[in-house]
Amino acid sequence: MFFQGDGSWFYSFVAAWLHCCACWAPPLARPQVTKTPEVTKTKILLAQSCQPSGPLEGITREVRQGASLYFDHVNAKGGVFVFNFLFFFFYDAYDPKRAEANTRHFIEDAKVLALFQYAGTPPALAGMALAEQTGVPLIAPFTGSEELRKPGLRYVFNIKAGYATELHAMIGHLASVGLRSVAAVYLDNPFGTGGLAALQASAQALGIQLLASAPLDVAGANLAQAVAEVGQHNPQAIIVISAGKPSVDFIAAYQASGRHTLFYVLSVISNVQLVQGLGERARGVVVSQVVPSPWSAKLELSREFQRLARAQGIEELTFSQMEGFLSAKFLVEALRRAGPHPTRAGLIQAMENMQTSLGGYPIRLSPREHSSGKFVDLLMFSKDGKFTR
Repeated sequence: MFFQGDGSWFYSFVAAWLHCCACWAPPLARPQVTKTPEVTKTKILLAQSCQPSGPLEGITREVRQGASLYFDHVNAKGGVFVFNFLFFFFYDAYDPKRAEANTRHFIEDAKVLALFQYAGTPPALAGMALAEQTGVPLIAPFTGSEELRKPGLRYVFNIKAGYATELHAMIGHLASVGLRSVAAVYLDNPFGTGGLAALQASAQALGIQLLASAPLDVAGANLAQAVAEVGQHNPQAIIVISAGKPSVDFIAAYQASGRHTLFYVLSVISNVQLVQGLGERARGVVVSQVVPSPWSAKLELSREFQRLARAQGIEELTFSQMEGFLSAKFLVEALRRAGPHPTRAGLIQAMENMQTSLGGYPIRLSPREHSSGKFVDLLMFSKDGKFTR
């Protein structure tokens, strides 16, 4: 179940509602998470800071749709033990300051059990800082940033490969097919600059020449400049270190300039959005993926996703939906393992001891390793707008 908000009325509502339903809950203790069983008698509260409008709306919506699909399924079957999931989200405009403010309200006013699936690197980094400070777990953020995968982070949990792994796979593929000169465009923020640094390291290690790189504005203000900057070098391929609509807009602008090349795009792109934005021009675009195919008939995870999506009338399936679905399934499994009296400490301990398979997708976490997921697949759009290898 979803709630959306961006104003103080919702914070007041949540705080008052929790006071009525869970007046027994102790006050927030920092960072002793064992003293913070932030649940009501029947609800487990989860919160997300994200972008339900603007350039990144498409992928944010799809991720939330996938997570909601699984949470609603679990709720309809009676929840976990006696608890149903209440998953609400606040708008942050991709602004880390707003994400920080949202997170403080989630922790201090709403007293959520966990922060879940924060969308985008800047908001997730803001959430990470407060998660580490307060002991509230940040689970499965929708970003591949290596900053959220650093050793020593105590309260951040990832279940998919990071951008460095995706970019290394791209460079490895280019090397394997004999392409030796590439360019890159990147969002001008920690997501993009971190990805560019990882790309430079992989290119150097595998003998690929990085001819040029140019920053992208999230709102697309400098598209023409970025096209000109990398286009003058006539690269054999361009790696787009961006997400959502900015990725689509750059490819469209580059193609409109009359230049031609091969594009590689990270997993944080909606396959529906890409095809809608480019049409037949999406043909040949290579996209890295870090979760199983939503159309697979081999994995039980994919088959379950397809069954629940059909039951809800969802016709267009995407990898972003699958990521939300998988992340929700991971969280539900962790809460089952945490036992009938959920606390933050119990949830953390359960995640730190997960060595399992979720419908064929492996999870390997431990007290020392909070990032699981090595899987990367490179797929290319065909003429009919479908993925092929």
